Amino acid sequence: MEERKVKRIIMFPLPFTGHFNPMIELAGIFHNRGFSVTILHTSFNFPDPSRHPQFTFRTITHKNEGEEDPLSQSETSSGKDLVVLISLLKQYYTEPSLAEEVGEGGTVCCLVSDALWGRNTEIVAKEIGVCTMVMRTSGAATFCAYTAFPLLIDKGYLPIQGNIVLC
Repeated sequence: MEERKVKRIIMFPLPFTGHFNPMIELAGIFHNRGFSVTILHTSFNFPDPSRHPQFTFRTITHKNEGEEDPLSQSETSSGKDLVVLISLLKQYYTEPSLAEEVGEGGTVCCLVSDALWGRNTEIVAKEIGVCTMVMRTSGAATFCAYTAFPLLIDKGYLPIQGNIVLC
């Protein structure tokens, strides 16, 4: 009798609650449809795998030998500078670790990544031959703001010209 391989989906959320929770909800839907789900995460804001025993959790690590993990620095790990934190996450945790994890098994059929990871995840998945889906976890207000950009550009409000005075 031929053994059927279970298709695996890899989920790659940003390590923040507002990004992780919606990704876990989607992972639950995939799991209920018969997929095996692997959640990739960094050691920053490490989730509790015991709360989601149906998923496999893999920690991706910072790969530069002899260099301190940039997320362990106090300014970064406190979350005071969110822009710096997200850029460090993208710089150090997407390409090498993601390629290693996604390329590990022939049963990976899809990578679902958070939109804020950027195009790095799509490029890596394409090189390996795995399709990608991007999940935007922001709320409806953010969606409305983004959809307003074309109108603001058409009306000439964006890009902003001249000097801007901020109070």
